[in-house]
Amino acid sequence: MCRSVGSSDTYYLEYELVDGQRVILKFDNENDRDGCHISLDMYKVQLGPVDMSVLENIALKFGGQLVSPAS
Repeated sequence: MCRSVGSSDTYYLEYELVDGQRVILKFDNENDRDGCHISLDMYKVQLGPVDMSVLENIALKFGGQLVSPAS
């Protein structure tokens, strides 16, 4: 599951990891957020489950920062 929400300066991505944990990433650019989301979903389809390690590596490539686990 994923939810994308944008404001004027910061863009957020909520993503559910393989263990059911939801995390929130923030981005300064809408295109980076969208690229990260697409890359995470492509990884899941082509290579397997997305865990925290995978999420952190992909988010880093797009300048994403982990805000917090989602509630």
